Formats: sequence, structure tokens, C-alpha cells
Amino acid sequence: MRPGITFTYLGVAVTEQAHVRRQDGGVFRNVFAAGEIMSGNILSTGYLAGFGMTIGTVWGRIAGREAARHARG
Repeated sequence: MRPGITFTYLGVAVTEQAHVRRQDGGVFRNVFAAGEIMSGNILSTGYLAGFGMTIGTVWGRIAGREAARHARG
């Protein structure tokens, strides 16, 4: 897998482990999100300047940790 989405503000819902939620409420086992794509989980509406850097950093670490955990089995 490689990055392919540039910007989808408020795009996907995620779990506390950064798993992307499916429309049926389940999760994709090997798809994780961080940054603007999942900002709706925190902001709901609107935009806060600089917020993308914060959630990219915090959730990037969470998503990276969980992706590594998934890859290790």
C-alpha cells in the first residue's frame, strides 16, 4: 500500500487505534488513517488552523504503531 489521497477533509471515521471504519460499522483490518482525512472524528465541523499538523503527528504515530503491529501479525 502507498499514499494516494491528497486531501479529503472530514473523509473517514476511525477507531481509537486509527483503523478506518467501514460503512457497516466494522473496520478494515489493514487500512489506517491519520491527518486531515480523519479530522471529522475530532472536529465534527469547521477547521482550526494548524490542526492538520497536530492530528497528522499524533494520529500518524498511532496509525504507524498499529500498522506495524498488524504487519508483525
